[in-house]
Amino acid sequence: MQPLKGPLARKLVSRQGGMDKKQAMAKVNKHVGCRLLNHHNTTFAKVNSAKDVWWINVAPRKLRSDWHIILIKKRGNSLIWLRVPAGSISAPEKVFRVRQDKGCIDLEISSHCQRYMKDVKSGGTGYDFSRHVEYESD
Repeated sequence: MQPLKGPLARKLVSRQGGMDKKQAMAKVNKHVGCRLLNHHNTTFAKVNSAKDVWWINVAPRKLRSDWHIILIKKRGNSLIWLRVPAGSISAPEKVFRVRQDKGCIDLEISSHCQRYMKDVKSGGTGYDFSRHVEYESD
């Protein structure tokens, strides 16, 4: 049997490598000393294989309470934890691009050094997520 090549192979490798959401939440919860993050209040993303961004679709209602984001770095075993406090973005539809087909916020947070931690999705305002970084692991 021949090894897989092309986009399918890259997809499979990226899914297999690094931390998953459960492991990442456990790492952050251990860091803070309690079970703060859970599947309901946390969004998880790995760097897109085609573009240097963390791509996230999230319902605007998530921003009504503290919203936690875990971004996995390219190395796969290190992460960035962001906490967006409830109400800190009062009108998300004016700050971010909203997908009309799904009614969700469509984010691309840059992992590239020139626009690091900024929403680079067309239609957004370039929101800088760096102010929400709570923890960064090596």
